[in-house]
Amino acid sequence: MSRGLGWVALICLGFAGIAAAADGVAAPAPSSDPHDIDGVWWTKGYDRNFRPIEGGLPPFTERGRREWERNVKADEAGTPVADAPTACLPHGIPRLLASPYPIQIVTTPGQITWVHEVNRNQRFIYMNEPHPAHLPKTYLGHSVGHWEGDTLVIDTVAMNDKTRIDEEGITHSEQLHVVERIRKVQLDGTTQLENLITITDPVMFTKPWTTKRTYVWRPDVRLMEYVCEENNRNAPVNGVTKAK
Repeated sequence: MSRGLGWVALICLGFAGIAAAADGVAAPAPSSDPHDIDGVWWTKGYDRNFRPIEGGLPPFTERGRREWERNVKADEAGTPVADAPTACLPHGIPRLLASPYPIQIVTTPGQITWVHEVNRNQRFIYMNEPHPAHLPKTYLGHSVGHWEGDTLVIDTVAMNDKTRIDEEGITHSEQLHVVERIRKVQLDGTTQLENLITITDPVMFTKPWTTKRTYVWRPDVRLMEYVCEENNRNAPVNGVTKAK
């Protein structure tokens, strides 16, 4: 089954169609090891905006606010400005981290891989090594990671400026730098992943700011095939996304 049908319909399909656990069989609990985050996780609900954890809008520069206001007004007018995912291109970081689709995390020697169901995005986090010099600019950038106690720290640089921070329309430049601090927490009686995401971009923001996403443990879920190109109803026309 393809998921290129629009995110609202796909969330319904996802919850109904990809449960893998047998009826009446309790799903296994996540590992008690704080360094073992392998398995399938799913963000709770869907929030198309990224906001600082203390509330309010990000600390925009004049340019950052101008571009955000342009995108919001276009969205409200029913003629949203096209961005990378509308053309089935990678979502970018950190926007990918809010996508309402499951994520499978796989740890191998020297690397942690995040397999995102949405649009076949994959992140490779290279552990305990520095960023190479002269990195090319890409949609998902280059990520390195290390553990600080029970917290996985992921540092991502070298992203192009063809994506946005969030779906609403916060933009970024090629100077974007994203640092994630990920750890297991107990919320609502369950083990969840908390991701504190610090965003730095001196072109668009006057100072770094931090937002948060949490993910629930979903051992009953298996990732499905996602083919955005198969039925892309939001394909941009002359740089404008068709409103649906």
